[in-house]
Amino acid sequence: MRKLIKALSLMSIAVLSTPSVAHADEASKTDGPPFVVHRLTDFLYAIGEPSYYQKNYSYLIVGERKALMFDAGANQKENITEVAKKITDKPLSVLPSHLHFDHLGGLHNFQSVYLVDTPFTRKFKVKDDLYQVPEPVYLGNFDHMVVPPFKVTRLVKPQEIIDLGGLQVRLLSVPGHTQDEVALYDEAHNILLAGDHLYPSWLLAGNLKDYVSSLNATLKVINPQTAIYGAHADEDPSKVPAMTYADVVAIRDKMLQIQAGRAKGESFSDPELIKSSELYKVHKDISILTNIRFTDGRGFGY
Repeated sequence: MRKLIKALSLMSIAVLSTPSVAHADEASKTDGPPFVVHRLTDFLYAIGEPSYYQKNYSYLIVGERKALMFDAGANQKENITEVAKKITDKPLSVLPSHLHFDHLGGLHNFQSVYLVDTPFTRKFKVKDDLYQVPEPVYLGNFDHMVVPPFKVTRLVKPQEIIDLGGLQVRLLSVPGHTQDEVALYDEAHNILLAGDHLYPSWLLAGNLKDYVSSLNATLKVINPQTAIYGAHADEDPSKVPAMTYADVVAIRDKMLQIQAGRAKGESFSDPELIKSSELYKVHKDISILTNIRFTDGRGFGY
């Protein structure tokens, strides 16, 4: 299965020239297409945004009766649902992996929104099924973005199954990056869609204790053959951000070392987002960031 998925992931529906860097509200101004689609299986598609500075990837899961987007993309101007409609005519819903701006850019284009049901997310309910997330939670100032109130059509509890017809995914609560971070696990096909819980680049730790607990829980669900896909690419934005079981173990072990004060970090900053942080290298392009302060002066964590 793992080899098959890797082979299929090389088949892109759109072919990109070298992308230029852009924020989500500028992405439509670049020369390349705002989205590129990779067919991973006959029911799973990775939709990348290679011209966006955070190199986001969202995922379209197509069942026999329904389709589900995992994340709404970062692009605020181009309609990611139009990309999905070229792939499937099934009724479409979206489930954000968490409530950060770069995963909510296209939320306003969806008629059906799912949301994880936790005490944290319930705080944002204002009336009926209407939810309003405050800017300090979604951090939209970075991309000049405002998330208006949105209607939630379905609340999904941790461990609950989402049945798309002939295809089921289980929602896993995996706090650590944020309190509301979730992943989706397809047990039948042994695929984990990990959102910002796991991806092959800088992992932003909002709470190390929670992150380690979530990684331990994840390792009890997956196995060495699990195909793992994250929400951000590494230095090559045209590659689907795939992970391995060994990567997850290495990340968990490094976080345990950080907790114990046995890991050596280095100062790190990035002009797009990070004013200061401590960076701990794991392996390959994977690193862990702690003690994060954003370029607008705000600290990150809970």
